[in-house]
Amino acid sequence: MGTLYDYMNWRGELSFTEAPFNEVDSLIFSLLSYLDLKGIVPDAHDGATVSLRAAANAFFSKNPDPRKISMGVIVPKNIIKVFRMAKDTRRFRNVGLKAHVNLIDIEKEMQFSATTFLVDDETTLIVYRGTDDTLVGWKEDFNMSFLPVVPAQEEAVKYLTLAAKHSPNKFLRVTGHSKGGNLAVYAAVKCEPSIQKRIQQVWSNDGPGFGGGMLNSLEYIEMRPVIRTLVPQSSIVGMLLEHDENYAVVKSRQTGLFQHDGLTWEVMGSSFVRLKSISGESKRFDKTLNTWIRSMTPEQREQFVEALYQILSSDNALTLTDLVAVTKNKWLKKSSALDPQVHKTIQKTLSALFELNTKTMLSDFFLRKKGE
Repeated sequence: MGTLYDYMNWRGELSFTEAPFNEVDSLIFSLLSYLDLKGIVPDAHDGATVSLRAAANAFFSKNPDPRKISMGVIVPKNIIKVFRMAKDTRRFRNVGLKAHVNLIDIEKEMQFSATTFLVDDETTLIVYRGTDDTLVGWKEDFNMSFLPVVPAQEEAVKYLTLAAKHSPNKFLRVTGHSKGGNLAVYAAVKCEPSIQKRIQQVWSNDGPGFGGGMLNSLEYIEMRPVIRTLVPQSSIVGMLLEHDENYAVVKSRQTGLFQHDGLTWEVMGSSFVRLKSISGESKRFDKTLNTWIRSMTPEQREQFVEALYQILSSDNALTLTDLVAVTKNKWLKKSSALDPQVHKTIQKTLSALFELNTKTMLSDFFLRKKGE
């Protein structure tokens, strides 16, 4: 079994006409969306495109030493290696890129980024970036637990609408990894019917679920046949919130949360290696976390998220990198000077989670014993 690197070696010389677009391609483009291509890829939907090879050459010319490229503490830095490999393959090098946007709005609590790829003469691929290194990006993810819609989701619909309007191709595909997968599904479900008719597939690669009854809505049910959800066997992110049970489980070479890294997913041919179900650990996490979330009112969820964000940003930290940097560890001390109610809210909420997790583990243990 191979990985994305092996896939590019195996199929890199096959055009999309010779070997049709598949789920592995979807993940590759999803991961490439994490790269900072500002000033390299045009930001206009109705403007010119730049080939993937030209974009990569410009990127590496701008960043001659890959060791100095900052991807943050969460995004896998080996995505740079994927970019370098892709630019020299017949399959990927001539793909056109345009409409690269990256919007960070602290006041709106929004982190949104997307890129359009002209894969071939028939298909346009819209790719949404997952959560990056910014704290506001993580804040927006947490906001999904109590808000019916977050700004990035609204922006995703606008982006898809413009991408479809200016696409020279008949067909559309939409994809994303992590939060990007959530945005891909949301945009496809909420866009105009005329656009939906052009969408061939939508991929959510270990993307979190939704709140507010999204999965039971008629508009979601109508789009469900083209939605593909992939999660690794010990998925954590993909099990968050309400998620469609019609997902495929893929095998990862990593364990636990590290399986969220798509570079660890195993590939065979043009597909990911399938497993029958998610692990017991993932099922327990799914049950525990979602029961915990449902046990709180939307107001309680908002209070918890606001309190947590207040502590994390207490030393003016803007990114996760800021938080883990040695010189920024002062935030731990500064947080103690904040409103005592903030600490009380966090302590009470997390205590409920730990208690629930213990009960779930004991319940699973006795059920296994009873079945022996």
